[in-house]
Amino acid sequence: MLQTFDAFLAASPDVVALWSHQDDRPLGRVSNRTLRVKADTTGLRYTLFPDPTSPLGQEAIASVRSGLVHQVSIGFWPDEENWSWADEEMPLRVITKAEIRELSLVTWPAYQDTSANCVSPPPPDRAASLPKSLAARRAEMEMKFRSIAVTNNAAALQRIREKRRARGILK
Repeated sequence: MLQTFDAFLAASPDVVALWSHQDDRPLGRVSNRTLRVKADTTGLRYTLFPDPTSPLGQEAIASVRSGLVHQVSIGFWPDEENWSWADEEMPLRVITKAEIRELSLVTWPAYQDTSANCVSPPPPDRAASLPKSLAARRAEMEMKFRSIAVTNNAAALQRIREKRRARGILK
């Protein structure tokens, strides 16, 4: 499995998590760090942080937590594949290189060896608990290079409020 998605995942694609392959019902995506996807020798692994404040996120969390939905399906496009015959009546398809575009929480997966489990509730501030994206790290480096202070937004807002109070602008 690792070799099948290796090259594609190395390019950091924007894979999307969906509810039952419905592209109008997104649950998470790699680009906003609510989805992580990784291939290993066992298979494809993912971590999904659906928004617990949205109705769709609440539905997904509740359905997986209760065991009502407990499997996953993936949407992929094969780039390289080999066909042979498993026996006289059954063809065998081996995909050696593919692009994964989405994974979905589903009731009826194509492959039964999949799973979806609710491990723990997502942290209240997902962005703070997840590693910074490459773009965020580059932006910080640019700011440092230009001698622009890289600050914590909450701390900066607190300092601005304190200065306004001191000047009598804000009560």
